[in-house]
Amino acid sequence: MIASLDLARFPLGIAEREALGLRRAGRRSDAAFARLLLPMRLRSMPWPVPRLTIAYYFALWPDEAALARFRAGPLARWDDAGERLSLTLRPVQSFGSWAGDDPIGGERTEASPGPVALITHSRTRARDLGRFFVADGPVVRTLEDAPGRLWSDGFVDDLVRLDSGTLSLWRDTAAATAFAYAPGVHQSAVKAQRDGGWFTESWFARFAVEAAAGSWRGVPFIL
Repeated sequence: MIASLDLARFPLGIAEREALGLRRAGRRSDAAFARLLLPMRLRSMPWPVPRLTIAYYFALWPDEAALARFRAGPLARWDDAGERLSLTLRPVQSFGSWAGDDPIGGERTEASPGPVALITHSRTRARDLGRFFVADGPVVRTLEDAPGRLWSDGFVDDLVRLDSGTLSLWRDTAAATAFAYAPGVHQSAVKAQRDGGWFTESWFARFAVEAAAGSWRGVPFIL
């Protein structure tokens, strides 16, 4: 299994059209799992304050050939974006569920040197939104200042069901692990969530960045 994360920046008013067009094409593709992620300002999470000029697309593929066909076909329309980053990812670790199941199906591979990507997803109980809001603010501020973080953002993939998540890129596994598991505000928030049962489902996955093309926020992504 191989994964992809594609990011594109468009002029105002075009991102939504391009994103929806890609979502329709993705439903007809060979992807085992695909989600159009609606970018949200990380500091606003879990309030849905959108980034109206950006689109994100995450998918899982049976092999690199299937991903290559999609990038050469429907995804090629994003090549004219004002800024573009394409990441090819290898699943390393995952747990939890997204849409009722673990999309990676428990697949595991060995960690490797170099950049890694973390993706989280959660569905929050309406009654616990207030607690989530209070706990999430310090976590976001800590994430933005975390050593080894290259980039991070929030997303919503289902406004009706209160589904949200985060994307983040890290210099290496050690940096990502230190943020996720070291004692501090993140672990305190995780414990509070588990004790309170705020989420009806949640998912965490770590990926090794196998290939990258393009830049993001003006910085070329070089492995």
